[in-house]
Amino acid sequence: MSSVAVEEDVSQDLSSDRIEPLADQATGGGTARPGWLRDVALFLTAQSTSIIGSSLVTYALTWYITLKTGSGAQFALLLIASQLAAALTAIPGGVWADRHWRKLLMMASDAGVAIVTMILAAFMLNGFESVWLIAVCLALRGLGSGIQQPAVSAALPQIAPSDKLLRINSLNQALQAIIMVASPALALVLLSFLPLGWILMVDVVTAAIGIGITAFIRIPKPTAEMRADAQSHAQGYLGHTAEAVRYAWRIPGLRRALVMCAVMLTFVVPLGQMGPVFVVHLFGSEQWMLAACEMAFFIGMVAGGVTMGAWGGLRNRMTLATIGMAGFSAMVVLMGLAPNIWVFIAALGLMGFMLPVLNTPLVTAIQEIIPENMMGRVMSLVTLINTVCFPLGMAVAGPMADRVNVGGMAVVVGVAGLVFLAVLTLIGGPGSKLYAPQAAPSASAA
Repeated sequence: MSSVAVEEDVSQDLSSDRIEPLADQATGGGTARPGWLRDVALFLTAQSTSIIGSSLVTYALTWYITLKTGSGAQFALLLIASQLAAALTAIPGGVWADRHWRKLLMMASDAGVAIVTMILAAFMLNGFESVWLIAVCLALRGLGSGIQQPAVSAALPQIAPSDKLLRINSLNQALQAIIMVASPALALVLLSFLPLGWILMVDVVTAAIGIGITAFIRIPKPTAEMRADAQSHAQGYLGHTAEAVRYAWRIPGLRRALVMCAVMLTFVVPLGQMGPVFVVHLFGSEQWMLAACEMAFFIGMVAGGVTMGAWGGLRNRMTLATIGMAGFSAMVVLMGLAPNIWVFIAALGLMGFMLPVLNTPLVTAIQEIIPENMMGRVMSLVTLINTVCFPLGMAVAGPMADRVNVGGMAVVVGVAGLVFLAVLTLIGGPGSKLYAPQAAPSASAA
């Protein structure tokens, strides 16, 4: 089915609160194919294994630089460079995910990142430990991530029934949070006993295991019609970007969701990720406080992911995402007003809980309503928003935290986020509804 035909279906459905026709085109109306549970289990195992190595190495590299140079600016710059590198390949990655076999893209990008990491490890083990070399490695790893993420997000709806997507995405986010809880501590332990070069080889090993598991996942290859569709409607990557934006913009709920994400990622979410900075400015630099804050945030993420997976969420994905974003903004306000470290830690835990509540419904909604021949490009648009807006916000919030009262800054930004969400909610209209396609919404639906 061509994207032109799908756009006609979208335009016909703009006045409706329901999007079931699109969901049927995208995922077969929720029909489960034989063996889907096995493939999902392999998918989650492969992704988790790969993320363990990547997370461990990222923490080890950034902390190594921090300990070696003592420069917070270099630490932030390297993280931003990695994110922006991913932004450079997000759109090509989305186009390739619509043209080529997503399984092969996932495996090839993992292999490319592993090769880059192995080369850096060889330099490190032979005494070359320059900061610029590490920076190049992080940037190249970011390029690989930009290619991989659209393929991963677009492949999941091909192997899982659409009525299970939210629970699977929630479980995946909970698994990632568990990994993020363990990775910082493990990275510190390994840095204490092993040269950085040998730690880098952990990522090579986990990537090889992940690739081996992915090889057994049954992910359909793109049809000739899908490949032709991805090649015929736009010229160049800028053309494909514009095509994805136009397509998403025609769906009111999705349009509102993308605007909401862009604003929140730029202004509110960066403050939520600056917990250690807030702790140092407001309560002191004792290590147990920094560790407790990190643990609270990721434990909250695990609890949020498990809760979402067990519950299944509201039928109106937009309502659920808005609740999550409002909760996140409220916790940013509480960060600024916290009278002691214990309230601050509780705020971070609840903030972590809200992250799956705001993120999972939006990713799931895209997987539910976007047809397969556009999935990669729309997912690459989401990746582009994530990899541009968040670093942009960090680039502003980081220096500001050194010049203004961080508590007051958190209160102002958090309240502004709540006002923004309230205005979007009051505007209402078709954009306030983004229903799960399997449930027939009624007037009383959330």
